Parts: sequence; structure tokens; C-alpha cells
Amino acid sequence: MSGALSSDKTGDTFSDMKSFEGPLHGIFEEAYTFIVRNTPSVSRFIQGNPKRQDSPLYPEDAVREALINALAHRDYSAASGGVSIHIYPRRLEIWNSGPMPDGVTVESPAKGHISVLRNPDIAHALYLRGLMEKAGRGSVLMVQQCREAGLPDPFWESDSKFGVTVTFPAPESTPQDTPQDTQQDTQQDAQQDAQQVLSLLTLLDGERSRDELMGLLGLVDRNNFSQVYLNPALEAKVVERTIPEKPSSKNQRYRLTSLGKAARDRTIRGKS
Repeated sequence: MSGALSSDKTGDTFSDMKSFEGPLHGIFEEAYTFIVRNTPSVSRFIQGNPKRQDSPLYPEDAVREALINALAHRDYSAASGGVSIHIYPRRLEIWNSGPMPDGVTVESPAKGHISVLRNPDIAHALYLRGLMEKAGRGSVLMVQQCREAGLPDPFWESDSKFGVTVTFPAPESTPQDTPQDTQQDTQQDAQQDAQQVLSLLTLLDGERSRDELMGLLGLVDRNNFSQVYLNPALEAKVVERTIPEKPSSKNQRYRLTSLGKAARDRTIRGKS
């Protein structure tokens, strides 16, 4: 298992990086400590309590549940598999190798589902240590706890080849942010997002697969590519899927929309 604190977006510079080895419960505790160490605390005042309460930005129980799920559901049959943590200024990602269990979709965790165990022996060991339940409602509680903390809902992404990622988005601002800091961060993020989408548009000719686009951009991290380039381009409707009714199809390709072509042409003209 590995953890990394990155400056976001590029994935090339790490402020803190660590690998975890040993018994499963020990890895779990070390990984959680790594997250707490590398995420800010927030101060809250609870009605009826005059004392300030300091707590991690992301709800403790929600993060612990996500970590346990990653360890319990990862694909242990693949030598290249594993679990990784990536902490960015505006989000926390926990990834495990292996796709969602049969019958479970990326929408299922937030709504509740029957617990489907890929590794029942490992899950049972975690259950006996009091680290995991068997009711299949942990992900629902994760969503509830994030909402109670004033955070956006966590969301899940799954790829049949590259595994499952749960993402905890940070709030638009935290109690430590000043309005000026928040505005500058937002403007910088927006400018960087737009620049990265434009770099995708200028390289996209005809219809391309995800791997082809990553190769053109010189990227190897599929999660980073999806979060920073592909998803924003799809949301902005400058790029579209060739098989929109089957987003996860192995034959999926991507192409520019008319809006994307116009944006690309303007960018090229501006550079000439």
C-alpha cells in the first residue's frame, strides 16, 4: 500500500510519500495516520458547547470506512495490484485494484447495496477485529457523514482494468481560508483546468481511445487523466463519447463536438 501527498493536477511532485507493509490491521492504522498528518484540521463550534472542536477535514469514520473497503475488496490475485492514497489540496483519493464486485455499480455505494465480498476470509478477519461490518451500509454512512460535515458527497469511479477509486472532494473553502485566498485558489484552478482541457482539444483528431489520448499527452496515471483532462472536457461538452450509452465499453472512443472544434480552432489561431 502506498500514500502520496501531491501538489495536484500534474502528479509529478510529491511533498510526502510512503509505502506501507506488514499485517493488514497495521497497514490500515499507518495509512489512516498518513492521511490525518497530511490533511488540514477544521475548527467547529457545536451549539451548547463553548469549546472549539478541532477535527480532520474529512470525517474520520468515513475515511476509515473507505480505507477498509479498499483493503477488503482489492484484487489480491494480481501481482501488480494494490491500494494507494493520493492527497491533493482539494480532494482525497483512495484507489484499489480490481473492479467493482458483480452487481455493484458506481452509483450503488451511495444508495446502499447488499454486501458483496471479493475476499470473504480477509473481510471476516477485519470483522473480527471490529474494523468492518457485514451489513453493506458503510458507504451510505460515508455519504451521510460528509454531508453532516458540510462536504460534497464522496463519489466512486470504476474501471474493469484499473480498479476502483473513491474521491472525497474538499469544500469550496475551509475555516482556515480567507476570502482572498479562496478566490485566488478558485481562479488558479479554473485557469489550469481550462488550459489542460485545451491541450487535450488540440491533440484530439478524429476518434481516439483513452489510452491513445493518454499517450499523446504523455500521461500514465489514468485517474489523473480522467479527473484533470477527460471529465472536465466531457462536462464542458467539448468532447463526447462515440458510445454514450455504454460509458465503460472497451470499444469506447472520444471525439470533438462542434463546440470543441471551435474552441480548438480559436486556440490554434491564437498561437499562430
